[in-house]
Amino acid sequence: MREQRIVETDGDGCVVLPGHPSRRFLIRENSDGSILLQPASVVTEAQYEYDVTPELRELLTAATSSLTVRRSRRQRG
Repeated sequence: MREQRIVETDGDGCVVLPGHPSRRFLIRENSDGSILLQPASVVTEAQYEYDVTPELRELLTAATSSLTVRRSRRQRG
């Protein structure tokens, strides 16, 4: 079983979570008054679509490996 600790909120309702500096969490208050914190990260909608859509990943992989999308760059002179 994990170690239990008592934490206290400050005047702004903030709490320090020992061992979890600079992290983001989703917070949910349950009907019984308990609070659930789930580790979270923020991603763009485009990244989310890429992550959950295998067809999109396949399409983009094919497009980036296609010779027709490669262009030579001109150097500014």
